[in-house]
Amino acid sequence: MNSISLRPSVRPLLFALLTILSLATGCKTSGSADEVDPRDQYIGTYDGGYQASTFVNNSRESNRETGTVSVAITKTQVANQLYFNITFNGATKQTLTAELNGNAFTIIDKQSESFIYDGQSINGTYKASGQFTDNVLALNTVVENLDGGVTVTRRGAITGTKK
Repeated sequence: MNSISLRPSVRPLLFALLTILSLATGCKTSGSADEVDPRDQYIGTYDGGYQASTFVNNSRESNRETGTVSVAITKTQVANQLYFNITFNGATKQTLTAELNGNAFTIIDKQSESFIYDGQSINGTYKASGQFTDNVLALNTVVENLDGGVTVTRRGAITGTKK
């Protein structure tokens, strides 16, 4: 019976090759099911309040409005986006899409909004952004209309604590 003997110089090479193969197959690859989605920490319902005020030429405040708000946050199909399902005063609802950057976000799917000022419906450019801090959601909105040299702005703030 002949025994197979590897030369001493081949054994270290074979050992190194086996080690590299075992390390390469043991590495986690990008996109694996074990990865943590950073959006998961923000998913849930946030209850709190809102306030909104209208300004003329960014100085004179009028039409202050306050109330309760509930924001249910869910994931979209896009990796860095969230849905904000907002309910004002238990009745008025809207759904917005936010793009997440760390703990900050920007509303990306709403460009205009109408509001009532001095008995007239005013349509303005809508911008909104905010952030998550601990278990608190803060969202700030601005709707601005420039007409005839007069700027009418509606500023809003939503704050909610995660349930």
